[in-house]
Amino acid sequence: MSILIEAQIKSLRTEGLLLLVEDVERRIGSHVAGGDPVEEYVDHQKYILSLVQQELERRK
Repeated sequence: MSILIEAQIKSLRTEGLLLLVEDVERRIGSHVAGGDPVEEYVDHQKYILSLVQQELERRK
């Protein structure tokens, strides 16, 4: 599954990557704020965030 996520992230335009960062941050925030967060979910969202950050760095 990570290969698919990586490929999709690489295919996004920069604007899409920035929107994805906002979405991931909101997902993490709302999930944690709801109480009793599932660590696997939070970790997966953080993984997506790290892939986006890597892609943005690569594009500099």
